[in-house]
Amino acid sequence: MKKTFIGLALVMLLTGCASQNAAPTPTPTPTKTKTQAEIEKDFLKIADDSCKKAQTENIIEQVADGSKIIVLAKANAYKDYSAIYIDPKGKTQVVYEMELTVCGPGYLISMQKEANHDNSGQYEHHVKLNKDGTYTWTQYSNVMPGVGLDSTIFTAENGIITAANTPAYDYTFQYGSISTADMEIFKKAIDDELERLNQ
Repeated sequence: MKKTFIGLALVMLLTGCASQNAAPTPTPTPTKTKTQAEIEKDFLKIADDSCKKAQTENIIEQVADGSKIIVLAKANAYKDYSAIYIDPKGKTQVVYEMELTVCGPGYLISMQKEANHDNSGQYEHHVKLNKDGTYTWTQYSNVMPGVGLDSTIFTAENGIITAANTPAYDYTFQYGSISTADMEIFKKAIDDELERLNQ
């Protein structure tokens, strides 16, 4: 009798384990395919957020050739200067006017709206969501007007642009505080430029 009870208990225990393991697994919900309008809206928000972050927190545009551009937020400008270029050999140059790569799409859309212009001519642009999650932004070539369209592939992580592959250069972006070493280079470049201008 005692053996029978133990045997039944083991059967019940094993049956319980088996039924737990055999519990049905939930079927993954199929991802909804985004419309073109949704893709464009998502990308332009990412571009806009990236531009705002760069303008308020500083940004370093690191170029694949070893050069980089350090751009300080307006509030962090040094002696009213906010951007320098450092070539691959470490030579510096003050940048007086520039368009941040991450701000390019937003600038074009703003200009298009201000001009009340359609998506053609120098305002022509297109957005494509690639299978790997990157975005291809294509726009009229301002560098060489008349040659057609230029395409840039933007990589975004956590809603912010972190890299860009342009027809001319490949960039990675670092937002936020600037290292002490880079700030020393930045300040020296500005001081040298001011000294040159005052001669």
